[in-house]
Amino acid sequence: MGELELDDDRAPEHISGVISANVRLRFGFEQLLLLITDRRVVVVHKGKKGAVGLASILVLGSHGGSFLDPDKPGSPLQGKLSFEKVDVDKVLASNKNNFQVSYEEMISVEVDVGRDATSITMVTGDDKFQFFTGLEAEEVVKMLAGLLGDRLSTRKTRG
Repeated sequence: MGELELDDDRAPEHISGVISANVRLRFGFEQLLLLITDRRVVVVHKGKKGAVGLASILVLGSHGGSFLDPDKPGSPLQGKLSFEKVDVDKVLASNKNNFQVSYEEMISVEVDVGRDATSITMVTGDDKFQFFTGLEAEEVVKMLAGLLGDRLSTRKTRG
């Protein structure tokens, strides 16, 4: 009785940003979306790239089209990803591999300005996640700063 009614009384969850990111796998990498909401980060699985994709990264020195920024002018994704009216719980449930991390669970988040990509390292009491994005570190920090406060730090390893 109590918990369901409490959820119904809460304001709808607002998605304040979307980060297109990758996570490295043993052989290849997986494309993800990080939905930044006012309550949590929801990790949405998009697709895996195998060893061939990884080889192209090593040869070309970048992640190519895997870091499409939906907000970047001229991006093929511009205007196609509208998350304003998305039910975050439905997105979370749409794939068994999707997961959430509430801001309360996050011990620290480090945004690292790398040579070819921005790294986001999220540490919780149980896990450590590392994501890579083509989004500028400043944009990532803007999305997370008000939600994480002093648990957010930046580092610059760009050569």
